[in-house]
Amino acid sequence: MRSVTVVAHRGDPYRVRENTLPSIASAIERGADAVEVDVRLTEDGVPVLLHDDTLKRLWGHDRPLSGLPYERLGLLTDGGVPTLRDALLAAGDHRLMLDLPGGNEDSVRAIVRTVRECGAGSASTTARAPSPCSRCGPPTRPPRSP
Repeated sequence: MRSVTVVAHRGDPYRVRENTLPSIASAIERGADAVEVDVRLTEDGVPVLLHDDTLKRLWGHDRPLSGLPYERLGLLTDGGVPTLRDALLAAGDHRLMLDLPGGNEDSVRAIVRTVRECGAGSASTTARAPSPCSRCGPPTRPPRSP
């Protein structure tokens, strides 16, 4: 019999907003073996969980993440966009798979540095940088807000 790994894409996005701590917790509670999250950098270099390059689809603000310092991001989303550090801590011993949409050499370094600082490594995280054919669009159904 083949071994199957159940990966929760962006957490549990049909129950709670994707790429948030509640979404990660819900996926783990529902039995996911791993949770895939998207990681991007804020203007001031803080790795946070967000798939899109703007806040429009999930948070209603047509603002690019790359133009927002972390403190301003927190104000616009009422603290809803978690840092990678917070996600790693929230996941505990569960495996996180990191997708880096829009990633570049600098962002990959910052993200890897954060993973190492949190004491996580290949046993708990897997990272995938983008390739031209690996971009995925938003879900076909918008996620429900909590």
